[in-house]
Amino acid sequence: MKKCDLVMKGGITSGIVYPAAVLELSKEFQFANIGGTSAGAIAAALTAAAEYRRQNGGGSAGFERIAELPAWMAEVVDGRSRLLRLFQPTGETASLFEIALAYIEKKKWSAVVRALLRGFPAGASAAAFVGVALMIVAAMAADHVAIVVVIAALIAITAGAVVIASVVEALLFANRALPRNGFGVSSGSALTEWLAEEIEIVAGVAQPLTFGDLRKAGVNLQMMTTNLTHGRPYRLPFEDRNHYFTPEDMRRLFPERIVQWMLEHAEVKRELYVLPADDLPIVVATRMSLSFPLLLSAVPLWAIDFGRRTETHEAERCWFSDGGMTSNFPVHFFDAPVPRWPTFAINLAERSPRYHSEGQRIYVPRTNHGGILEWWSPFDDLFGFVKRIVGTMQNWRDNMLLHLPGQRDRIAHVLLAPGEGGLNLSMDRETIEDVASRGAEAGRAFREDFRWANHKWVRFLSFTSALEDALEKWERAFDDATEPPTFRELVSGSMPLPSYKISAEERAAMRDASLAFLAHMRQNFGKRPFRKPVRRPREQPVLRAMPRT
Repeated sequence: MKKCDLVMKGGITSGIVYPAAVLELSKEFQFANIGGTSAGAIAAALTAAAEYRRQNGGGSAGFERIAELPAWMAEVVDGRSRLLRLFQPTGETASLFEIALAYIEKKKWSAVVRALLRGFPAGASAAAFVGVALMIVAAMAADHVAIVVVIAALIAITAGAVVIASVVEALLFANRALPRNGFGVSSGSALTEWLAEEIEIVAGVAQPLTFGDLRKAGVNLQMMTTNLTHGRPYRLPFEDRNHYFTPEDMRRLFPERIVQWMLEHAEVKRELYVLPADDLPIVVATRMSLSFPLLLSAVPLWAIDFGRRTETHEAERCWFSDGGMTSNFPVHFFDAPVPRWPTFAINLAERSPRYHSEGQRIYVPRTNHGGILEWWSPFDDLFGFVKRIVGTMQNWRDNMLLHLPGQRDRIAHVLLAPGEGGLNLSMDRETIEDVASRGAEAGRAFREDFRWANHKWVRFLSFTSALEDALEKWERAFDDATEPPTFRELVSGSMPLPSYKISAEERAAMRDASLAFLAHMRQNFGKRPFRKPVRRPREQPVLRAMPRT
């Protein structure tokens, strides 16, 4: 089979678009590298499990199992869909969950107020008692118009105070309860239990599927999470062994069999357990990636702050939350300067009459100029202003990548209307199946319309243009003596090295290679087509040093 990579965006319930897309792509492609964030991480984990099964002789059974998930999630049990039941709240936070759900389901503030008063009646009752007392006084003073008017105004104020009192009570309660529950309304235990079992069924195994298992099968799975304590994203699985866990923390989030597996495969250090690398169950990394803030509990791990000014260095808790806060669409995960096979990406986008025709379900750029323009999101109220601030902070880097040449044509935008995907946990069966079917359309678009030869040519032109700009700067700086020493002097051996000492032989080899490279550049890169070709893709990318995330 042909190879491909696949990256999937986070979007909570919008992730139901991925199963059908994965099934379509699996008919023609073997998944070499799979990545995602949040809900995209769930889809990535299941896709990796299905590919693991196929590489071990299981055929397409795993992918067929994945394709059945949207229909399963749409089934109604005890009045609520299975999708909604996966996000059940922890006992003491049920009232907070019902308030959020009231807005999600009804989209009316009146429904929110009713849920608020049901969940937090103490403050409201006190305010209501005052209101009733005022009404009694008003009745007794009916002959005094001025008094009645004043008391009527006080009653109206009291009505508002009832709601305010409940809001204050709810906020005070949330400030106490959410930290006890890992800063989330739901621990996600129902979701994690289901996901752990589903991964094993899809993979055709009877024990936790690990990153090491995937690597042995030639499958590379990566996800994004956010370390709120460090204020930065992390790629999972970790490339170091500097994170620890406690059994107590893990048991609040994961099934006992997953915790036991981790304990049996973890080294004990500093009275804590070192988070496994190859032996880490992929469900643990998935849960770390999808910890949607306030909805699902953050995942606590432990690490050491070696920069702290203290005589002893003890491990402290780090909170890991949703990867979508820092990179919700990590299309950069598996990029190389020029690709050996395609990396497909599925974006979850808002359907807009400004850009999309009535009933349009997906958008995939068909030409080299397709997708080059910015997508506008106009607003004229405070809510829209705040919404765009949050969205820009979260997605600006990913959004800029969407418009680059060699990126645009490999991205399928699945278009979602209000009420579809996102935080809409209570979508009905018809909506779930409709949204899920758009994933199949995106997968077929990649299979039938993706122009691989054109993609490679665009990537080549785009990269060589960026490379030429970088080489120009390298050439200009090599012999520049504005601030000595020059780079030529550093590699030539005419002066002692300031740090990172290397042998004389290594230094001579570096000098010869650098001088030969410089001569090669001046001889071969001085004219077109490499130096500033007349026709080249837009926008022009740049090569720069960046940390690996």
